Amino acid sequence: MVRSDFGALDLDTALVANPEAESEPQPRVRNIRALMAPTSIAVVGASNRPGSIGVAVIQSLSHLGFAGDVWAVNPKNTEVLGIPCYPSLGDLPKSPDLVAMVVRGSTIPDHLDALETVGAKAAVIYDGGFAEAGDDGNQLQNQIATFCANKGVALCGPNCMGIISPYDASTSYKLPIVDHNRLKGNVGVISQSGSITIGLLADVRRYGFSHIISSGNEAVVDASDYLEYLIDDSHTSIIALFLESVRSPARFLATLRRALAAGKPVVVLKVGRSERAKRAVATHTGALAGEADIFSAALRSVNAIEVRDIDEMSEVLAAFQVPHRLSGGRTGVATLSGGHSELILDLAESAGVDLPSLSAPEMKEIQRVVGHVSGDGNPIDVWGNGNTRVNFDHTTGVLSKYPGFDALVLCYDQNEAPVIESQGTAVTMFAEAAKKSTKPFYVLNMRSGLMRNSSVELLRNSGAGVLTGARQGLEAIHRLGTYETRRSVKQQSPNRRGIAPSVLGGETRGAINEFDSKRILSKFGVPVPDEELHQELEQALIAAERIGWPVVLKAISDEVLHKTEYGFVKLNIRGPDDLRTAWTDLTNGFAVNIPAKRLNGILVQKMVSGGVEVFAGLSRNPEWGLALAFGLGGIFIEVIHDVALRLLPLSANDAAEMILETKAAKILAGARGLPPADINALAGCLQALARFGENAESELAGCDVNPIKVLPEGQGCVALDALITLNRN
Repeated sequence: MVRSDFGALDLDTALVANPEAESEPQPRVRNIRALMAPTSIAVVGASNRPGSIGVAVIQSLSHLGFAGDVWAVNPKNTEVLGIPCYPSLGDLPKSPDLVAMVVRGSTIPDHLDALETVGAKAAVIYDGGFAEAGDDGNQLQNQIATFCANKGVALCGPNCMGIISPYDASTSYKLPIVDHNRLKGNVGVISQSGSITIGLLADVRRYGFSHIISSGNEAVVDASDYLEYLIDDSHTSIIALFLESVRSPARFLATLRRALAAGKPVVVLKVGRSERAKRAVATHTGALAGEADIFSAALRSVNAIEVRDIDEMSEVLAAFQVPHRLSGGRTGVATLSGGHSELILDLAESAGVDLPSLSAPEMKEIQRVVGHVSGDGNPIDVWGNGNTRVNFDHTTGVLSKYPGFDALVLCYDQNEAPVIESQGTAVTMFAEAAKKSTKPFYVLNMRSGLMRNSSVELLRNSGAGVLTGARQGLEAIHRLGTYETRRSVKQQSPNRRGIAPSVLGGETRGAINEFDSKRILSKFGVPVPDEELHQELEQALIAAERIGWPVVLKAISDEVLHKTEYGFVKLNIRGPDDLRTAWTDLTNGFAVNIPAKRLNGILVQKMVSGGVEVFAGLSRNPEWGLALAFGLGGIFIEVIHDVALRLLPLSANDAAEMILETKAAKILAGARGLPPADINALAGCLQALARFGENAESELAGCDVNPIKVLPEGQGCVALDALITLNRN
């Protein structure tokens, strides 16, 4: 039997440790505390001009009760707002922790030496015109960044709003702040856009902030640095991120893993999904947006919560304010309206929110008091016989004890106008029920942004939350449930071995043919069909008899990546005569159509009929590394583009989740009378492919396994074709 050159290698002994495998990125050491919680602040360029940034910063520090020293620096003034104003930084009586640069961006280089001379530890640059403004601006930003990095100055910006730290009563934020007590809360915000911080600060009814960080261009201190600080901050329980780009993906993910381990949820809104948005990001921050699908997969790999807009972010942050964490996403809903119940059902189905039916005993107990209840009890319309007070009290009592719900929601609309008595009674009774329960309770206003301030306070004091927008509120609860479920799954850290280059074909081979690719993959547990590679017809006939008819013949070559384009695949060969004809067609066709290419041999493969065809593959993203993709196989890859993605390494549940996320799930479950497919075997195949990717390290450019035949339940699955491409850069 003649095999390819690769086939002669011993795969078991060829797996060796890779000493150059990348280790987990470590946090950079920066003097960031002087930026986040300074004990003294100098405002360079401060003046008495009303509405100026310097006036806003100095007034805000006074309103917040900042206990440290505050100095103004401007050669044109002797005092600003009643505090001494010095001609230069070198004239200050002491070294400042933080220097707020209220000057034109083009003049910043003139102040750099003074920063070093005075011993400043941190600085904020508000002005724009840097990397977002073209080559000249980028050169100026690099000059400033190099200086600050070399001198140990923690720089916020440029092109930013600054930072507010309510618990430290400190601010470098460029807009006025009057009452820091109303700002205090448990949400730490990091935003590369200043306007987003303005929007979030506009509403502190349901949650407040531990820190508000407008990071701007992040020339020196970036989002990962701020994340590290917030993870360690005792006042921060939840972290919100608005991103236009990520400077160091590997370190960013390592920091998010640390947030997960610390039990601090991270809610992420990243812009740059559309082509127009990508162009806008490039001109706004001087950084290119990454690929949206890969970024989403990266967030899932570290259990960060991704949202699509500010409304969704606000509702997720509000949902985290209840004292009891969700144990899952099963949500029970009570309404005072049949219309609300029907709308909730429609929205829940489209959003994937889990609204399990009420069990028969609980349904019977509710009907004993309420009377007839329509539907399956979730949502449950408690209007019933019209006695709202009695009905509501009884229903919430039953639902709060029901083990089939992880959270309980009351749907109704209420604003600052007077409300009808039944609604006022409902929210009061709901608040009382929340006090007695260990489950999260939420009042859900069906319209986005609608809430009554007095009810917000009542519910917060009772341990219940307030959500607004039927879709946004339900999805927020769903995201929290998903977060908690995934958090309970053991997270895997990268633990990889490299594959010796000789096993992957040496430096001369850019792609590995199907036969050799499947031999590699099988060593990691990917199931492959019974097959043999031969160069002689008689040997192929013997192999076919041994494998069993029918068989498939394929022309195999490292230099021909896509065999079907040349007609190099012959299916359903049922006997020796058919095999001889197919063999002649393949060898002659190869010699005539691509005479310059090398034919490794003809593959004799067991014909596998039936089952569902799916696709799996590995691809390398230059920023985020290897990702595993899964979806329907064959033509459906391009036509439907229904693909689930995960970054490597996979966590324990990732493979099963990927299958469920795609349209393939319904087909695999047995659509249109088909028998259920072996989903467990498929999940094992995906995990095996991921193991290969983790071991292949930087040598791997990509790997396609298409199709994978998933056979009926209990019969397994098999990878019918595969192609490994190598990274030769």
